[in-house]
Amino acid sequence: MGRVTARLAALCAMVVCAVGTASAADPQVTTHSGELSGATLKSFLGKPFSSFRGIPYAEPPLGEMRFRPPQPHRGWSGVRKAKMHGNKCLQFSLFSPGLLEGAEDCLFLNVYTPRLPGDGPDTPLPVMVWIHGGGFVTGSGDFEVHGPDYIMDEEVVLVTLNYRLGPLGFLTTGDAAAPGNYGLLDQVLALEWVQANIAAFGGDPDQVTIFGESAGGASIGLHVLSPRSRGLFARAISQSGAAFSAFAASGEPQGQNARKHAELLQCPTGDSRELVGCVRQKSAKEIFNTMGTLLKEDNVAVLPILYKPRVDRESRLPFLPNDPYSALESGDFNAVPWMMGLNQDEGAFYSFALRNKPDGVQVYTGRDWDRWASSIIQVGGVTAEPAAMAERVHRFYFDGADCGEENLPLLGDLLGDRFFSSSVISEADLAAAHTPVYMYLLDYMGAGRQRVLQVLARVSGKPSSYRDLGVPHAEDLLYLFRQAFGPPVAPDSEEHKMIRFMVSIWTSFARQGHPASEVLPMPKWPLYTKNQREHMRLNDAPSVGRNLFSERVQFWKQLDIRENWRMPLLNSQYRDEL
Repeated sequence: MGRVTARLAALCAMVVCAVGTASAADPQVTTHSGELSGATLKSFLGKPFSSFRGIPYAEPPLGEMRFRPPQPHRGWSGVRKAKMHGNKCLQFSLFSPGLLEGAEDCLFLNVYTPRLPGDGPDTPLPVMVWIHGGGFVTGSGDFEVHGPDYIMDEEVVLVTLNYRLGPLGFLTTGDAAAPGNYGLLDQVLALEWVQANIAAFGGDPDQVTIFGESAGGASIGLHVLSPRSRGLFARAISQSGAAFSAFAASGEPQGQNARKHAELLQCPTGDSRELVGCVRQKSAKEIFNTMGTLLKEDNVAVLPILYKPRVDRESRLPFLPNDPYSALESGDFNAVPWMMGLNQDEGAFYSFALRNKPDGVQVYTGRDWDRWASSIIQVGGVTAEPAAMAERVHRFYFDGADCGEENLPLLGDLLGDRFFSSSVISEADLAAAHTPVYMYLLDYMGAGRQRVLQVLARVSGKPSSYRDLGVPHAEDLLYLFRQAFGPPVAPDSEEHKMIRFMVSIWTSFARQGHPASEVLPMPKWPLYTKNQREHMRLNDAPSVGRNLFSERVQFWKQLDIRENWRMPLLNSQYRDEL
């Protein structure tokens, strides 16, 4: 175990101690799968809540179940202890390059509730189901990143979950042999589990809000579009991610990736079923290591993701049968109240990461437009004249200047607009014609600010590398979840006031379908419209903003990038096949 990983483990152990230990009379619930024994912990402000972790919601997706939809867990006899998290899904470590973490047997969820049936009022509580981010290649629902402490100060039930990642969650041959989207189907099964069992934890199955950030935010958008998810939730919150973001169902073909991957595994590539059958027999380590080899061939990519969500209409029961743009435009989706938003400087997370990566920013300091294009423009691999477009992008953002240390904020703007703002705003523009949409922009820079780049620098073992680049991607998480490696927070501090403000907005939306808060004076939150792009600016003096990033988003809409956030691709000439 590397020093950073060990340090994280120690921090996580400290958090377990900080939030409390099991009481003499551990809480118990009876689900359709069997009985569970949990633990009583304390919220941030000291309120007791019941914790049930490591609950299996699906059969282990092993052997012949690899690259197939999940099956409901068959249950257990006796009382199952639910005091520890289950395995993470297989993924490469963020802090120890090349180290594979987790296991294939990973489909677990966690439930946290301020009261069980019989412990107080009979009224069931709203339920919030969290879907983690991580580019569909990393992450989990575990407490070290998604601690329930802040949310458990409110009267809601919180559910977090794991889903299959990387090739095990999304490998596709572009046809019925391996249609992909297994990780999304895991999420569907978890939502079905919630419908069947959450009343036993004091939750209301008719008041389920799904929410997620980054790839989790994209997942939320995909569930809004999916017929498989209809009726499983009543409200949705997408944070910094859209169904057709460049790292989600952006529309490019992926079948060729499976063929290249199979070649490295010495599997046949001519017939899809033979390919999948062969890869199914390989060890998980072989599959992930060969995927790493493929990704290294594109070492300048900002978002190196081989497999991701897709339109899977060739599946027997497709998760996403229709083009996302067309479905949103026509209103053919699950029209629930939808809150979505962005952080002011989304791309700063990536410009900071590139700055601390060997040869990272150097890709952008020169004017090699082919390299620029492969990193920024050709994410979908379906772009005309990529080098010429890369030059246009450079001119728009840098106005003739070079991309050096002094211009890192401009690089952050570029990356944020390319990978987040354009697709999120396009999703809001389309959806708002058919369902209530509430948009936010997190731009808080005050005394109680949580600094995710400072956390990233410290956890990566390079605290001196920190540079304040604004309000980047993932900073919102520090206001919603207590994190093992996050900054210390004291009750009644400026930091805690902003945490209470953010949590109150999210939980009010879960209760009533529109966001509000009494923690800070805030005007009435307007409905979003395409013409005005009204949004609430979330800071210590909340206000209504308009025309969110309009000039920059319009620039990207003018570029010939064939991705689903710009246009329908259902009948595109680009076919997803081997």
